[in-house]
Amino acid sequence: MKFGIGQSVKRKEDDKFLTGSGCYNDDINFKDQVYMYIVRSPYAFAKILNINYEKAKRCNGVLEILSNDTIKNMNINPMYPGFKVTNKDGTQMLDTFRNILANQIVRYVGEPVLAIIGQTNEIAEEAADFIEIEYEEMQSTTNINDAIRNKAPIVRDELSSNICFDWELGDIKKTENALKNSKYITSIELVNNRLVPNPIECRSSIGQYNLDSDTYNLYCSSQGVHSLKKKLSSILNIKEDKLNVFTPDVGGGFGMKIFNYPEYVLTLAASKLTNRPVKWVAKRSESFISDIHGRDHISTAKLGFDKSYNITALMVNTYANIGAYISDFGVFIPTYAGTAMLTGCYKISNAYANVKGVFTNTNPVDAYRGAGRPEAAYLIERLMDKSARELNISPLEIRKINLIEEKDMPYKTPLGHTYDSGNFKKNLSDCLALSDYNSFDRRKSLSLKNNKYRGIGISTYIEACGGGGPEYCYLKIGGNGNVEVKIGTQSNGQGHLTSYSQIVSEVLDIDINQINIIQGNSMEIPKGSGTGGSRSMPVGGNALFLASKKFLKNTQELLAEHLKTDPNNIIYKKGLFKFNNKNYSFSDLTKLFNTLEPLNINADWTPQSGTYTYPNGTHICELEIDKLSGFVKILSYSVIDDFGKVINPLLLEGQVHGGIAQGIGQALFEETIYDNNTGQLLSGSFMDYAIPRASDIPSIRFNYNEILCTTNPLGIKGAGEAGAIGAPPAVINAVCNALDIDHIDMPAKPEKVWKILSNKNPNGL
Repeated sequence: MKFGIGQSVKRKEDDKFLTGSGCYNDDINFKDQVYMYIVRSPYAFAKILNINYEKAKRCNGVLEILSNDTIKNMNINPMYPGFKVTNKDGTQMLDTFRNILANQIVRYVGEPVLAIIGQTNEIAEEAADFIEIEYEEMQSTTNINDAIRNKAPIVRDELSSNICFDWELGDIKKTENALKNSKYITSIELVNNRLVPNPIECRSSIGQYNLDSDTYNLYCSSQGVHSLKKKLSSILNIKEDKLNVFTPDVGGGFGMKIFNYPEYVLTLAASKLTNRPVKWVAKRSESFISDIHGRDHISTAKLGFDKSYNITALMVNTYANIGAYISDFGVFIPTYAGTAMLTGCYKISNAYANVKGVFTNTNPVDAYRGAGRPEAAYLIERLMDKSARELNISPLEIRKINLIEEKDMPYKTPLGHTYDSGNFKKNLSDCLALSDYNSFDRRKSLSLKNNKYRGIGISTYIEACGGGGPEYCYLKIGGNGNVEVKIGTQSNGQGHLTSYSQIVSEVLDIDINQINIIQGNSMEIPKGSGTGGSRSMPVGGNALFLASKKFLKNTQELLAEHLKTDPNNIIYKKGLFKFNNKNYSFSDLTKLFNTLEPLNINADWTPQSGTYTYPNGTHICELEIDKLSGFVKILSYSVIDDFGKVINPLLLEGQVHGGIAQGIGQALFEETIYDNNTGQLLSGSFMDYAIPRASDIPSIRFNYNEILCTTNPLGIKGAGEAGAIGAPPAVINAVCNALDIDHIDMPAKPEKVWKILSNKNPNGL
């Protein structure tokens, strides 16, 4: 089928983007709209002794200035974590909260203190110069090592230390015994560096309050309107039917746009105070200090082996930076999301992990592309390479010995997951062929002649995704005979309009241009769980698949009833229902019946309790390191993935390329640096925070093995995060291979690499 499942259809939404006709949140404006500017803390940790904004309030064009007192007087609640865990001693972690605007204490640079509402953005921003805030600066702690010291400054006065939870997973006794009886043990300590997500479109919001109906509208760049609607209603102390959330086109999300932020609450509150639409748009420099950040772990781990190099046990201890406040899923990401995947693609019978969450005077930390799974894959894959080096066998051989076999599926891991399908050894062998792995030594010799070190790195990965709540869709015939679909997910650039249309096209056998996909509107779409965790196709796609089949069946039955015949007598093909040599199109049906209500299909798909989909694959990175400068250049990159049923190979490859680019960014370039004394973010702009450029990304060889998932009707596994999970360990393994070293922490910047080269060759490179 031309437009059906499995076809490389070009994105139907691209025309509007390429012609500048897209509608992003900043493109939306309303009559009598006013603007919000946020006054943010210049200190990482300080007491607020006094705030005087009377002079600013008298500035021409300033309508309101909101403070913490304003928020309290409006009966607006603080923000609470969306997920908590039970500590390993059986106690519940303490329930901390985050004020919408700072109250008495600021805990990170960029924390909102006041919101100024002005006739123009310039007026609001200039009025900030007339505000006097007296702070008493305190010693801050911005990194994990400092925060866990005995006499470290306590970030949250509700606690006696900076540890906000102490959680475990797995069987510690069995794991300790297995390690004790192991022939070999490899240990590693590594850092998973903090990242700033930096989507191309910065966050923004527009709040609207309607005095007559006492209702609110919020327009914002998000990854799903329904979760925001629920959270914001609770914070505003209103019923959910008093608020609607709208999201137009979105210029990238990467996880950080799933969450609620103080600015969304503030635009709504300010609109109620001014009775005007209130708009806020973050500048890039503001995004660095106001968006959630990702990763930021320190881990130590041990991997045991028997005499035949079979893995016997894995023991991991991790400190996870939470930031100054717990974001929505800030606790879930380093615990269940990431830790449960630590055993990777390997046969590991015994595993145990302890994770401690750490408060610091930094931006809150939450889900960023991969959300815990990149951290897990990085740890186990670095351990595998370091073990191979210590055991004096090849990284390839140690993986072949320990990879889970296809015949072992379904495979239950010691950390609670059950992999339903996959052929990890085939992924590996196919990737070896794709990368021309066996002739690497010849290429390495050529590099040495050019004064460069060449390295090659392998990583396997597996992730758990496609979970979360159910996804809903609503399908009906439009007035002109088109098929209209409403669904609760939210495209952030993935191409949902195309891939969803292909699923409908597959079932209804119609052109994808006859299908309209509507997202991002809580008024028209009553329910939805949003986009995140590679769930849109595995969950939303299956809901739509079932809805389309139900729609076709109901339509045949309704037409059969009208024509007084058996539904089996009506033949359906290419969008036409045929009976007695007469064809009925969808457009004909709109004229044939007074109401098409029976054809308005509501359908949902809920992942089976406790089940996920498990995308998996192998990455191989080949690179060169310049002996004199330490500069790392990736020469080739090969990847074989298993995403189950593939809806659109072209869009799929784009997702993989994007994820790999972000993974390369973490491995080689991106580093979030705070000043140890002042807590200032030193890498707070693109002048100081390096993201990969096009010249840093090689041509990527990509292919896939289509091994169907067994836990959903379409057999889809999900793909959006995979590249960012497999890339960092592949790149760092290649760097270590080139330098002939045990380990190097990310990012492997030229200076860091050059120092290693200098130490290895003190008398000259």
